[in-house]
Amino acid sequence: MIPSLPAAVESRAETREGTAARVLLIIAAGTVLRLLAGAAIGLSVDEAYEVSVARPLSASYFDHPPLSFWIPGAVTALAGSEHAVLLRLPFILMFALSTWLMYRLGARLFSPRAGLFAALLLNLAPVFALTTGGWVLPDGPLTLFLLASALALLHALDPAGLHATRWWLLAGILSGLAMMSKYHGVFAVAGAFFFLVTRRDERRWLARWQPFAAAVVAFAVTSPVAVWNLRHDWISFRFQGVRGVPTTHGSHLAAFAETVGGQALYVLPWIWIPMIVLFARALRRGPRDRAGWFLISFAAGPILVFTAASLGGHPGLPHWEAPGYLFLFPLLGDTVSRAFYAGSRAWRAWLIASAAAFAILTGIALSDAATGWLSRAAPALVRKGDPTWEVMDWKELRDVVPRALAQDAAAAAGAGGSSGGSAGRAPFVAALRWMDAGKAACALGPGVTMVCLGDRPHQFQFVHPARDFLGADAIIVGHPEPAAPGDASPDVPPAPPDLAAAFARVEPLTSVVIHRAGRAEFTLPLYVGKTLLRAPGGESSR
Repeated sequence: MIPSLPAAVESRAETREGTAARVLLIIAAGTVLRLLAGAAIGLSVDEAYEVSVARPLSASYFDHPPLSFWIPGAVTALAGSEHAVLLRLPFILMFALSTWLMYRLGARLFSPRAGLFAALLLNLAPVFALTTGGWVLPDGPLTLFLLASALALLHALDPAGLHATRWWLLAGILSGLAMMSKYHGVFAVAGAFFFLVTRRDERRWLARWQPFAAAVVAFAVTSPVAVWNLRHDWISFRFQGVRGVPTTHGSHLAAFAETVGGQALYVLPWIWIPMIVLFARALRRGPRDRAGWFLISFAAGPILVFTAASLGGHPGLPHWEAPGYLFLFPLLGDTVSRAFYAGSRAWRAWLIASAAAFAILTGIALSDAATGWLSRAAPALVRKGDPTWEVMDWKELRDVVPRALAQDAAAAAGAGGSSGGSAGRAPFVAALRWMDAGKAACALGPGVTMVCLGDRPHQFQFVHPARDFLGADAIIVGHPEPAAPGDASPDVPPAPPDLAAAFARVEPLTSVVIHRAGRAEFTLPLYVGKTLLRAPGGESSR
């Protein structure tokens, strides 16, 4: 057990100004790391998809609420560029602010030094420090506004505080912005009311109007999402609502173990294990521990709901629980702070080892993503596929696809309508999967029309509906295939049957080799589809 120390002792040992300066150093170091990483690797599959479908701004989107799409859309419009660092910069800055808010949350609930360690540990957990903190994803703004709404709520609940009504309304606005980032934001509202209901000292607020007004404000902020879904047959709610639902096959315990293991890996096991121990202790102490229970009120929802859902047989994705773990960092920061003051060598060694391990693992991951050295040194590790392919740009398409589009358009115009009815219709670019469509669209730029012809087109079905291109020709980008050693010009494989059935005829064009650090990694087969005959069955009719 770590002995508790009087607050005055810590106040004398570590001033607020000293801890704040150290937090700013953490923020500066983390920001530099994420800027370097953003320049070293290309946009991931999800990032490329968000950037490409955000070119026409929408009130909401198929996959998520709109905020994380609006940000790259605004950056592109203002900067006139889709450079990866520019697109990621707002998310990097948002995580810098999130680190500061984590410090403030820990300082307000426990002590400035607890906030310092909470901020540091946040920057040592990969799911937050790397992807959430530096990629174009909904998790970046979600993290920022979850922390901000929790801090605003603490101010609103402060018995000695002033302007409680303003803080309540601000908490509502910030919770609404969390929901505008990702549907997980609803846990901000749910967690706040759970805390009020279960804590006797806070229950008095349920007889006042401010908490309910804050909830109304929160959902009012998200009204564009509701209106968009209403106009599109609730398609986003239906899509997210069935993810993780129980299945009738497979081992449910295996799905549960996969989910828990994924959470541990995403946070890092040596951070995750003490977090879970502290989580269990805070649950056992219950509402009598105000600070711990406040954090549990926000943490328990995402962790318990999505972990329990895996017992239905579907493991889900490990980052679904991440917003819950976000609120366990102050608990861990307080524990580490007390251990340091108690002179615990074990916890000091743990923290140093955690920082060193994060630096080593990050160096390995980023250098491999940039150069692919690990797959060459240990081919067995990527026998089932190299995950770093997902952060490789498809820039080589720019040398082939625009020229092929121009040639097809010229041929159709010269044929005067004899080429299958496509004369007069501008050719477009297509892919069969939304992931490939996003990568290709991002590589080719906003001047190229991208259509997803698969049965799961996601937002592409609203950006460029396939039915609008019936009768037109297409340059089709196939799924990546491993590059054969020494084969600079591989043969184009046969077109997939569903692709061949969508056009009057499909002709092989060429295979484009995608390189990384001067080495061929994979090829993209290209086809020419003559006269689109039908739209994909999965496309919405609205």
